Amino acid sequence: MAKNIEFVQQRTIATRAAQVDLAAEWVWEEKTVANWDTDLTLLNTLMEAEQDAEAAMLASRGETDAALDQLHSLTGRCLRMAKNRYRDDAARMAVFYNLRAEAGSRAGKLQEALEWESAWEKTSPAWSPLPNLTLAAFKASRLAAAALLEAYATKRTQWESADAELDAHGRALNGNCVAWYEAATIVFDVGTPAGDMIRSSIPTTYTPPSQPPSALQVASAVPGPNGVLTINYVAGTGAGATQLRYELTGSSPAGDFSQTNVATPPNQVVSNLPPGATLVLRTLATNSAGTTIGPSVPLVMPAA
Repeated sequence: MAKNIEFVQQRTIATRAAQVDLAAEWVWEEKTVANWDTDLTLLNTLMEAEQDAEAAMLASRGETDAALDQLHSLTGRCLRMAKNRYRDDAARMAVFYNLRAEAGSRAGKLQEALEWESAWEKTSPAWSPLPNLTLAAFKASRLAAAALLEAYATKRTQWESADAELDAHGRALNGNCVAWYEAATIVFDVGTPAGDMIRSSIPTTYTPPSQPPSALQVASAVPGPNGVLTINYVAGTGAGATQLRYELTGSSPAGDFSQTNVATPPNQVVSNLPPGATLVLRTLATNSAGTTIGPSVPLVMPAA
């Protein structure tokens, strides 16, 4: 249902309009115009909530993956240094020998980091395998990545819940539209003005798009003071999309940065970006046929 929810929205709007036009000749007993309005308002609210929840989930996923990738790289480098340093120390080498930094999953990367941390603590906790990297600093990085992964799991659950609620309402609303159409076409035959209006104005078949949408183009991205970025989009771009998003990734004085959110052409203001950050902006235009990623736009936020 998520892929064709816009079709359900269009069908509901058309059904409501037809019911208004037919009010003098026929009244459907199951739902009033006010009922349709209530359902449409709820549908719009649920669609917005689902998009917001998905954007929050994607932003959390990006931040989590960046932290885990950094931790994974650090784990591998530390292991290689330990095996190099203790190559002639059989007792310590036995602790490190079977440790790896090869996991592909998020949980696996965390587990490998924990195993290395445990081995480090058992063998030589005061040693720094890399410049300025202590056991305490590595542990802090691992715990921070674990917290991000937990937060991502929460965001994903929230998105799945919002998606399920939207799906349930969309299916119920589509069922009402089908019932209304069936009743109306029984009452009004083909060839009558009302019958022809119903059959020609209300969409009854969802046709998925044959190709992904065009890219949403950025006309300008203007960094401002206090972490504010103004984005202007090229009019008419992103055609055929059912969802438009922007994505900001890069690094700042505080570390890696990632944010994904709903794009709102023709322009929008993004706040709370890290001062001094070097970022890359790109857009994502999505429909059921796929996602088109717009050109990358590099930018630098002013320092505080």
